[in-house]
Amino acid sequence: MAEEEEQVFDFGSKKKKKTKDKKEKADKDEGAKEEGEVKLQGVEGWTQGELHPYKDLLERLYKIIEEHNPEVGNKERYILKPPQVVRVGSKKVAWVNFSEICSMMKRPVDHVVQFVLAEFGTEGSVAGSATTRAEGQGQDGQLVLKGRYQPKHCESLLRKYIKEYVTCEMCKSASTTLRKDPSTRLTMVECSKCGATRTAASIKAGFHAVTRGDRKAAKQLK
Repeated sequence: MAEEEEQVFDFGSKKKKKTKDKKEKADKDEGAKEEGEVKLQGVEGWTQGELHPYKDLLERLYKIIEEHNPEVGNKERYILKPPQVVRVGSKKVAWVNFSEICSMMKRPVDHVVQFVLAEFGTEGSVAGSATTRAEGQGQDGQLVLKGRYQPKHCESLLRKYIKEYVTCEMCKSASTTLRKDPSTRLTMVECSKCGATRTAASIKAGFHAVTRGDRKAAKQLK
């Protein structure tokens, strides 16, 4: 039994590494480098050309980009008017230049209204609609919001909207368009300068306070 347990496996003798050939090849390569001539394998008569510094190559690259795309290197500054907010009664405010800011951003009013109401978690409507005409509040183009909001709140909200739905993430340009993909139903932001396309986040509904009218409508449905 002991003889059966102690088995000897013979895998043959190990082959010796051919270090001599490799050493000779390395010596030949070093000799060629010292002479200033480097030859590629399989290409006869090839010699190394002139070496260009990294700085020269970088300047050449920027020059080519500027010739073909002159607008890439130029940073344009887009200026929006600050939000103008006035009190309407004791519980509401009116964003006076809301429609004007939407046109400067080149975004539909309905989309911006949906974002503002979702972020503020309040109720509101654009002046000129059936609700505001019935209540006699605000002029056309104003956004009437329920709550006491200040211009700094609206400005902070605009910065968030511009970052998500206006600015291109690749070239930081504001020359973009907002469209909805019919197949995926996703909101896409397309840049007219660099051609980049990205998916914008969907607007989530914010907090909605239950009012007396909501409770009355719920009772009528029952």
